[in-house]
Amino acid sequence: MTNFSSLDLKGPVGKPLVRVSGREKVTGTATFTAEWPMENVLHVVAVPATIPHGTVRNIDTSEAAKMAGVRLVITPENVPKFTRVPSGSETNFSTSVASSLFPAAEKEVFHAGQYLAGVVAESFTAARDAALQVKIDYETKSHVTDIDKAPADERPEKLMGAPPVITIGDAEQALQESEVVIDSDYPLIGNHHNPIEPHAAIAHWTTKNDKPFLTVYETSQSLSVAQASYAKVFGIDPKQVRVICKYVGGAFGSKGLMWPHALLACFAAKLTGQPCKCVVTRSQMYGGTGHRTPIRQRVAIGANKQGKIQSIIHDGYASTAIKDTYTEAFTAATRMMYHTDHLRLDQKQCRLHTQMPTFMRAPAETPGMFALESAIDELAVKLNIDPIELRRRNEPERDIHANKPFSSRLLLQCLDAGAKRFGWSERKREPRSQRDGNWLIGQGVAAATYPYFTFPTKARVTVHADGRVKIDCCSQEIGTGTRTAQSQLLADILDIPASRVSMELGDTALPKGGISGGSATSASVGGALRDAAEKLKSRLIGLVPADSALSGAKVEEVRFENGNLVSSKGSIAIEDLLSDAMKDSVSVSGELKASKDSSVSKHSFGATFVEVAVDEEFGLIRMRRMLGCYACGTILNAKTGRSQFIGGMIMGIGHALQEATHWDHRLGRITNDNLAEYHVPVNADIPDIDIMWIDTADYDASPIGAKGIGEISITGVAAAVANAVHHATGKRIRSLPLTPEKVIA
Repeated sequence: MTNFSSLDLKGPVGKPLVRVSGREKVTGTATFTAEWPMENVLHVVAVPATIPHGTVRNIDTSEAAKMAGVRLVITPENVPKFTRVPSGSETNFSTSVASSLFPAAEKEVFHAGQYLAGVVAESFTAARDAALQVKIDYETKSHVTDIDKAPADERPEKLMGAPPVITIGDAEQALQESEVVIDSDYPLIGNHHNPIEPHAAIAHWTTKNDKPFLTVYETSQSLSVAQASYAKVFGIDPKQVRVICKYVGGAFGSKGLMWPHALLACFAAKLTGQPCKCVVTRSQMYGGTGHRTPIRQRVAIGANKQGKIQSIIHDGYASTAIKDTYTEAFTAATRMMYHTDHLRLDQKQCRLHTQMPTFMRAPAETPGMFALESAIDELAVKLNIDPIELRRRNEPERDIHANKPFSSRLLLQCLDAGAKRFGWSERKREPRSQRDGNWLIGQGVAAATYPYFTFPTKARVTVHADGRVKIDCCSQEIGTGTRTAQSQLLADILDIPASRVSMELGDTALPKGGISGGSATSASVGGALRDAAEKLKSRLIGLVPADSALSGAKVEEVRFENGNLVSSKGSIAIEDLLSDAMKDSVSVSGELKASKDSSVSKHSFGATFVEVAVDEEFGLIRMRRMLGCYACGTILNAKTGRSQFIGGMIMGIGHALQEATHWDHRLGRITNDNLAEYHVPVNADIPDIDIMWIDTADYDASPIGAKGIGEISITGVAAAVANAVHHATGKRIRSLPLTPEKVIA
């Protein structure tokens, strides 16, 4: 007996339908936030702090104010009245305000890049040039931006709902008594998201019903939370705020919160009475829109000579900001990945003079699984056991921390299916045993995982008399194909062609949607649609004529079939039903409520296989081929699903080989705040990528049998690459990225 009854999905679900936004995007007609047409729009450019810590003595705006096209300069002296709403990290993200440091409103500086002022002008270039002429006099104070120089003496209160210290048995004692021990550190450098679309906001204050009304076009993954947050900041009712975002051009977690540029646009619009646009420059994204924290981790594993794990210890610390707190729960996956009788997880944090870190694709699992899966591979080598077989010998029967059975756990199936297609059995186990000319060849494998999340979501479904069906939901289209996949799902539930279903999203004028984060959108919106379909069935039954065979039928006796309401007693076409009732349409609202404590542990699982070539003389690592096999429940759309898996794996290559945020800690400044020097993968870096999945619905976890796929495919990549490099060279590199100097060293 599952938590949700199964759906008979035999129609559009799973088909590789082309995303409905595809033509708009490739022809350049899709409207992204900064592109919304607006008359009399003014432009805002932030003036960021150039020191990491200190006090502002004076802001000299005289030269900037005299420049052509400049309307005003916003500083703490003239910033409009607002309420200092607690940040998302202080309210468990019931607000989306990113920081307690508000733009153009502070005289204390806590990180370089903090918005101390803003220039409003008639063009972007005028605002940009004038911003360079704003002179700020500081009293500098001591700072720390180096994670290795800050005391990690603080424990977070919670880590994704769990305590920062988790103990089962006596892990230290069991480690000492183990026959085989792996005990290593895994230092990770910080990263930045670098979506192609920069963060942007357009704000406009008007009046509606004699009350102030704020419209904001914002690059946002959480429109409904943003609406409530703007209302709190400006002391108005949420009904007096409308937030719109039809398309997001990449986010990866960086657009989940309301960063200071959005509030700066609102301040400017309030002061000028005109629409104001603030587009964050590429370099300002490195100090204004969050990042992945650097992390210091230790993983120790003890096992017997047969490969049975007896102890796992995973501890370490991450950084957060001086004034704001974000906690990277990098030990989260270790809670349940492998069976052991003795487990200790222990996380601390230090505070740096940086902007607050934030979610970055699979925020806990990406760094945590690199350390754990690297250690598992190292243990397999030391035991001379195939790394897949080692995982098989330590497969848990239940989540050892939550003490619950898994809703589904198909990790071994992913490993076996992936290994067969990848040709893993042909791999020679000994390192340095394969060559292709001057290149050393190696293969590596790592497990992947990501938890199942949902957020409260409402959706309206309208059925028209001509057979068209429309979905309205204030969800977000962040590039994953939400409109396409959800239309497929509802079409399948109603048993009609997907071409008859459309979806509108990205607007708080629509029913309240959840956050597009945590790989939660598909199940959240889908759960609301399933609820709406049941209510639609009830509503339509109420329209059945008294002389119909379906009159008086119960909801559970009726099903949708080929555009008809059908029971064992007869059927009636929905279009005819609406026509006879003289209704142009019927609308119902469905809802997925906040999830309650579950009797099962809900996760997706997968396996990542990698082949690399390494040139030891030059330290070069080249990706030759990759394969990912995933078990994420029902895949709603094969084309967009495959695209999501590939995207995560490509981002994983960047994390493994290239991405690094570099600092001059003397100045407390980032030195590679641009795409020329912050390296991300390009087409030439990417090998052939093979994607497969085990399409088994999970109705113990999800009302639609589907779990999220947006993040799981990044989580195993870095470890698989590092393991492959070890197999090729015999050298174990435990820090990321895997750069040439580390290979040569």
